[in-house]
Amino acid sequence: MRKAFSNIHNYLKNHKIIGFSILILYAALISFFAWNITLEEDITRLIPSGEKQELLKKILKEADFSDKLIVSISAESETVNPDSLVVYANELTNILENDFSEYILEIKGKVPEKDINQVYSFVFANLPIFLNENDYQEIENRLYQDSIKNRISSGYRQLMSPTGFVTKDYFLNDPLNFTNLGLAKLQELQVGDNFSIYKNYLITKDKKNIILFLDPAYPASETNKNEIFISSLEEKVRVLNSNHASVEASYFGGVLYSLANANRIKKDIQLTMGIAMGLLLLLLIFFYRKVYVPILLFLPSFLAGISAIAAISIFKGSVSAISLGIGAILLGVTLDYALHILTHFRNNRDVDQLYRDITKPVLMSSVTTAIAFLCLIFVRSEALNDLGVFAAISVILSSIFALILIPLFYSPGNEYSKKSTFLDRIASVDYSKVKPLVIAVIAVFSISLFFFNKVDFNNDLSKLNYQPAVIKDVEEKVEDLAGRSGKSVYMVTYGNTVDEALQQNSKLYHKLQDFEAEGLIENFSSIGGVIHSTTTQTEKIGNWNTFWTTSKKDSVRSDLISVSSKYGFRPETFGNFYKQLDTDFKTIGLNDYKNAGSLYLSDFISEGEELATVTSTVSLQEENTEEFLSYFEDEPGVFALDRKAMNQNFLGNLKSDFNKLILISLIAVFIVLLISYRNLELSLFTLLPISVTWICALGIMAILDIEFNILNIIISTFIFGLGLDYSIFITNACLHEYETGKSELRTYQTSILISVITTLLGMGALIFAQHPALRSISVISIIGVITAVAVSFILQRAVFRKFIINRAEAGKAPIYLKRLGDFRGRIANSESEKLYRKRAVLDNYRYKSIYPEIKKKFRNVREKNLRISRYIEEGESITVINSGYGIIPLFLSYKFETSEIHALENDKPTLDILKGTARARSASILFYSEIEKVPETSVYVIHGNYDEEKALKELIGENAKKVIFIDSDLSNRWLLDLNFEIIYRQNNILVYRKVD
Repeated sequence: MRKAFSNIHNYLKNHKIIGFSILILYAALISFFAWNITLEEDITRLIPSGEKQELLKKILKEADFSDKLIVSISAESETVNPDSLVVYANELTNILENDFSEYILEIKGKVPEKDINQVYSFVFANLPIFLNENDYQEIENRLYQDSIKNRISSGYRQLMSPTGFVTKDYFLNDPLNFTNLGLAKLQELQVGDNFSIYKNYLITKDKKNIILFLDPAYPASETNKNEIFISSLEEKVRVLNSNHASVEASYFGGVLYSLANANRIKKDIQLTMGIAMGLLLLLLIFFYRKVYVPILLFLPSFLAGISAIAAISIFKGSVSAISLGIGAILLGVTLDYALHILTHFRNNRDVDQLYRDITKPVLMSSVTTAIAFLCLIFVRSEALNDLGVFAAISVILSSIFALILIPLFYSPGNEYSKKSTFLDRIASVDYSKVKPLVIAVIAVFSISLFFFNKVDFNNDLSKLNYQPAVIKDVEEKVEDLAGRSGKSVYMVTYGNTVDEALQQNSKLYHKLQDFEAEGLIENFSSIGGVIHSTTTQTEKIGNWNTFWTTSKKDSVRSDLISVSSKYGFRPETFGNFYKQLDTDFKTIGLNDYKNAGSLYLSDFISEGEELATVTSTVSLQEENTEEFLSYFEDEPGVFALDRKAMNQNFLGNLKSDFNKLILISLIAVFIVLLISYRNLELSLFTLLPISVTWICALGIMAILDIEFNILNIIISTFIFGLGLDYSIFITNACLHEYETGKSELRTYQTSILISVITTLLGMGALIFAQHPALRSISVISIIGVITAVAVSFILQRAVFRKFIINRAEAGKAPIYLKRLGDFRGRIANSESEKLYRKRAVLDNYRYKSIYPEIKKKFRNVREKNLRISRYIEEGESITVINSGYGIIPLFLSYKFETSEIHALENDKPTLDILKGTARARSASILFYSEIEKVPETSVYVIHGNYDEEKALKELIGENAKKVIFIDSDLSNRWLLDLNFEIIYRQNNILVYRKVD
């Protein structure tokens, strides 16, 4: 791949106009497709999928759970007259109706006089539908003559009172007041019994508080519109409060919380990101000495992000806005690729060498990180599936763009500046050699093993919201007035039609009555006693007809006429009442209910194309919630919407999905590492720091009592990606040192440190935010990033040094699994090993990039090695011409322990690898890159051809005793003139021996 990128670079460098044209055209094209994508703001897309979860999504889509704005108009002292509250309420409602019609759909809590009469008439006209068994018992009691006398007497006194004109029609139509039994059911539409109607307003029984409910026209997510509305409302209320000395209004609702959260997030991000970005820009400019570096740094990530959106737009058409929001945060990991390339280019001006050093680790990091993100498709959440695809595409493309664009646009200068920065000095330290740090990391890991599985998952999303004390206080005050100081649970019955949902609701209603009687719940709000299905209505009408037998109707008519005549009433006075008893009642439809007046049925009933729902609200104590909900776990047609229980249920599944995600990610990443390194041990070694980091981070979280939540568990994917990058780059730094003997640790650690600083400045700065969600993200990021870099710099490097580099420096073979398995020495002491020294030679190249090539070459020359060794004696000095990576000189050093070996290789990188082998450091092997410096020896082994034949002839001269040609086309007849004779010619091997 490095050759491909190098060729692309060279072409674009020499064809700048074409390069810029391609870049501009590509940017325009992806911008066009990205602009046309549809953003879906449905929060339910975050909910994991499943049969129960899909039902929840439908219910949330159809049912009305919009947060109302609740206004409390309260008396400031005990002496305030309730009429003062009414005056204030009238002024406020007039303002709301006239000035805020754009922002308010409906004002509830003010009941017009005509609506009161309309509701009464509706209940009177359909009375049987509103009565239950207990009501008929009460009616039976009212039919006794004594009861009738009391009712008529009371009604007569009311007619004679000043307010008699108001109650006249009510009394004449229903002298025994049966209608009030039906009207009593309407009280169940409000939770609690602490309210009554006073001058058309909903007022607490102590006459100190009027409550209004406002239905906002815009959802809570429309913060721009709502901010205008709330700020204007705040000004109007402030003026009213100042005009009414003893009365004050306050309000709360979901809109206020949404605005408070949006404003808090905006302020937090502006403050923290402003400071962080300022410091970051200064750092980058100071370190790279180029003003344009920050722009160049973000360019690959920006192009990659837009490309990912364009790709999704083409193949899918829409994406979750939540996914893009989270993805934008996670894209911070893509900055690493540009940082690594910039840092390496700063320290190495050779573009070919740059691509040789950086291409593989950058592509490996991006592929493994992309696969980790792509594993989000296994999580049962549509929004997180979108996030996985978006992030995976972005990560892959950002690495490719970084490899192409950074070397093209970044100019490190012609000469390397010797002046080092504080980052260079920090990065130049090999922290794996600082024993206290190694011990500290091991100690943290050991302790974390006992705590990492004790981190809790917080399902309560409300704890991620910013809740200002002022709004919370008003909420608690109003909840207390409504008798809902405990906990509220939504009970939703559902069906294909409204009638089906009402039938289920009727069953639920009776259960709730029983629970209220038992004390399991405190109260409930339901239409179960008011609105019934057609089947239930038919049954209730039948009960009415059964109850009012002809004899009973005749008896009550006779008694009424007899009793009322004493008060001067004529026999036909109560004709409407008698007519009602003879009425042939019919069932009524939902529209009849809606036209009855201020019943606010839209708060309870919702009808869609696929689903109809009826909602009831239950108030109960927190400790009774679990028992109450247990009764409805498997209840068909009923869904309990308790916010906490719902979160525990669905987000708990999300947590288990993430546990599976981590396992799948580790397996997928391991496979990619195995393909890239072609070595099991290196793959495990690179993956080990990720596992250690994860355990240490979880252990620290458990010790500090930090919980996971829906946001920071997603951010953990970001930390996982960063940790992978650090681990891969440290692995490649160690391999580079092990393979060439030259340490590039400073360069690798510098790029990682810059990544750490950018992450800590960006996400870590959010620790100063006041919003709980932002602070939660920040805490996890700080713990994860610091843990990841500590494990990579200290533990990962220490393990590599201990088992590979230090052993190579001591002349020993590195540790690997197969070697550990040969603890009895069956392979090391086998006859084959004694002949060919295969294991001994190959161990010098194990873990190096050339290892597969060496294995192949060894197979080709092992028989030749064995053959030429038969013509060399112990103690003879040997020179190998064209030693290559050193297979022949290393074999000879093992075969002839006392012989001095000289190796000539003109290609310096190749010679560096040979010089870095373990055997080269322990045996008597000398290395040369120039033939003029090679001393005379007894034996010369010439492998392949050598361009400087004259120098070679001078070197061999007359002192050589043996000259061996392997796979060589060099002319050799001149040796005969020097008194050499051929003693072996076969298998591309030619052996000359000096004749005495």
